[in-house]
Amino acid sequence: MTAALPDTPNQGTDTATTGRYDFAQTVLDSLTAHVAILDEQGFIIETNRAWKRFAEANQIRMRPDTLRVNYLEICDGADGYSADESASVADGIRRVIAGQAEEFVLDYPCHSPTKKRWFYMRVTRAAGSGPTRIVVSHENITALKLAEERLLASEQALSHEKRRIEEAN
Repeated sequence: MTAALPDTPNQGTDTATTGRYDFAQTVLDSLTAHVAILDEQGFIIETNRAWKRFAEANQIRMRPDTLRVNYLEICDGADGYSADESASVADGIRRVIAGQAEEFVLDYPCHSPTKKRWFYMRVTRAAGSGPTRIVVSHENITALKLAEERLLASEQALSHEKRRIEEAN
């Protein structure tokens, strides 16, 4: 996808532009990652189906697509346990927007009241000419993190057993 998405589906005036937009949206909607496209000021101009479903499932208190919401302002306004991480995210996105970084990545917890979950966030500039567009994706890596936790627990148990055997000898 080398062409930047138009700001809205109706922005394209010819059939070719509309067709490219539809194809780009179809590709976005096919991804399992939650994806938002930001403009150079941090406003969300497009999201995919996974993004919308996550927002609906987690009862996000705004439009599920979050179009026209400023992602950077949300990060800047975060408080509580996620404030430091949110500030880091905002800084990373701003660095990508400014061209000071190729990408920004972060693994982070996003636990719900009923289950533990983790995500891998990647922020990159969209390829191609035209206005600056930033691609923000969040991939669910919970299975990987839970496997890591089990592996760490196994390693600790083995280490404890090894010490116990060595002390017995």
